[in-house]
Amino acid sequence: MSHKVTMQHIAEAVGVSKYVVSKSLSGKEGVNAATRERVRQAAIKMGYRFNPRAAKVNEEETEESTEVVQTIVVLLPDIRYQYKESLYWGRIISGITEELESLDMRGVVVTDQTADSLLSIVNQDTIQGFIGVGEISAQVIEEISRLRVPIVLVDSGNPLIEAIRLFANNRECVYQLSQHLLSMDHRNIRFVGNMSFSQSFMSRWNGYKDAMEEYGLTVDRQDPLCHLNGEDQAEYTDEIRSILQEFMDKDGLPTALICANDSLAISTMKALADLKLKVPDDISVTGFDNIEDAYHTDPGLTTVNVEKEMMGRRAVQLMLHSIKHRDFPKETVYMPASIIHRDSVSSLKGNGA
Repeated sequence: MSHKVTMQHIAEAVGVSKYVVSKSLSGKEGVNAATRERVRQAAIKMGYRFNPRAAKVNEEETEESTEVVQTIVVLLPDIRYQYKESLYWGRIISGITEELESLDMRGVVVTDQTADSLLSIVNQDTIQGFIGVGEISAQVIEEISRLRVPIVLVDSGNPLIEAIRLFANNRECVYQLSQHLLSMDHRNIRFVGNMSFSQSFMSRWNGYKDAMEEYGLTVDRQDPLCHLNGEDQAEYTDEIRSILQEFMDKDGLPTALICANDSLAISTMKALADLKLKVPDDISVTGFDNIEDAYHTDPGLTTVNVEKEMMGRRAVQLMLHSIKHRDFPKETVYMPASIIHRDSVSSLKGNGA
């Protein structure tokens, strides 16, 4: 059960008067910046609800505001390809934190992947909900589900957990991208990435497969390009280069490569450069996500633009709705995305290929 925290508790913790606490939390003048910040930090740590942006707050009203601050916990795996500073995941986290700040809500980003350490960081009584970003471990998800608070999973899907799921419209976007290549007379198109890595990657592979089959073309589920094992760009570059070299020595290269994300597309372009092949003259390449690095490739990378910050903001909105409507069915939401056409794709029409 949550405990009541008053200004007197904060005053005793910081070693100041209740009057100083009141002025610090209401934004009134007469308290130096260092003391004001110590009071604010103590209030946050103790779970005292106050409006840090308010210019004036009636002291009597503030004294009665003794409810413990509720916290939204944001879970992010602390692994090599998924972290707060990444060009993709970091932007989603930014969207989440910005939306929480705009609503004067408290959010805590936790990267530790053990349930025990997670629950030791945040008082369980103050947790209002969890937003999981990316591939959160099943053990952690199962543990937090026992707290009976709303869970929103961004770009992740654990079918055993009752949660709202938020994805980019992966399948439809890659389907459209594949149709675009097919309309330019590409027929030997391969998918690059580990199709089993995540639900999003599988959905993207399905979009590619569906478009190809509509044209009467078969796809090979055992294609080594869609079962890559690397974990970073250097490893992927080496693996992709090796596979493409085998294609060159045997059946010949595909005319286009649809990569599961921009990082893989950049690795692919590096591998092709190592093989003295030009993009798009010798082979067309596409990506997914539209990270900043996609702007700086030579040639510029045709990709799918995911509104990453907006996805983070949408996750918070879904969380708020779930908090207010606990009995509302848990849904899967697909965010729209759009193709960004740059110079890494060329048409085969009229060249006899």
